[in-house]
Amino acid sequence: MTPRWMPTAVALLLGAAALSPGPAAARAPEPPQTRAQAQVPVDPAIRQGVQATLDAYHELSAAGKWDALMRLYADDARFRWVTNGTVVARSVEEIHKGLSAQPAGSRAETTYQDVEITLLAPGVAQVATPYQTRLVDAKGGAFTFGGFLTMIFVERADGWKILSGHASSPQRRDR
Repeated sequence: MTPRWMPTAVALLLGAAALSPGPAAARAPEPPQTRAQAQVPVDPAIRQGVQATLDAYHELSAAGKWDALMRLYADDARFRWVTNGTVVARSVEEIHKGLSAQPAGSRAETTYQDVEITLLAPGVAQVATPYQTRLVDAKGGAFTFGGFLTMIFVERADGWKILSGHASSPQRRDR
């Protein structure tokens, strides 16, 4: 039986835990760049900075440290998180409220399959990746979901922050 809190957590964690890349050993090597990406190479320092934010996100969400996780988001009026065609958060505060409401001991374990990091403009990067998340409650009950995730990161004085994102899961098509 799925715990009552899990459906709410799924929407919020698509906007939160879906960001965590999983252990470095579990990540597949980056795919070759497309022709368009090759024309705009990503500086290794930029790639490393964005990846550091993803790694921190993985660590904090896998430990259920929701308060600490909030420092990885851009506290910006332009912040948006969309899940399956619905805006689920218009501020970092909305993400924080939803995650803070989860039962003590809840955590999210997420892995990425192929992470693509693309520089869009100076100080702005995009991440695109398939993902799989396992949401676990304190009693060991789990719920798994996945799909595709895109995020926009912005560079701030204290590192790369998540400005917006979109997570979608495959929809069942019954005929």
